Amino acid sequence: MENTSASAYLQWLKDEFEESPFWQHMGISFDRLEPGDVIIKMPVKEELLNSNSVMHGGALTSILDSIIGATIRSNREVRVATISLTTQFIAPVKEGTLYASATLINSGNRIRFVESKAFNEKGLTVGSALGTFAILK
Repeated sequence: MENTSASAYLQWLKDEFEESPFWQHMGISFDRLEPGDVIIKMPVKEELLNSNSVMHGGALTSILDSIIGATIRSNREVRVATISLTTQFIAPVKEGTLYASATLINSGNRIRFVESKAFNEKGLTVGSALGTFAILK
C-alpha cells in the first residue's frame, strides 16, 4: 500500500470499527491507529460494572479481543475471526479509562497468534489475553 492508499484504508478501518454497534455500545474508540501500532480506549461506565462495583470480566475481555482484531487489520486488508482467547484478570478496574494494545506473535497467512494487554491511565496492566485468530477469505 502506498501512503495515500494506506491512510485512506486506515480512515476506512477507523470508521468501520467506531461506527459498529458493539463498539458504540461499549464506548470503544481509537487512541492511536498506525499500521501495526494501535491503541484503543474505553471509558469505565456504570453499565460495565458488575455487582462488586468493578468492571465486568466480559467488558475487559471485549477490549482485549477488539484490540487484537484492530491490530491485525491495521497491517493488512483482511477480515478476522476469533478462534480462541485466554484472558488473565490482573487488577480490578473501578473508574477512569481503559486502554489496550496488542503484539503479533506470528504473521501466518491463515492463523495469527496475538497477545494483548489492557491498562489504565497510569499504565498499570489490569488484564491480558492470548488469542488465536483466523484470517478469513
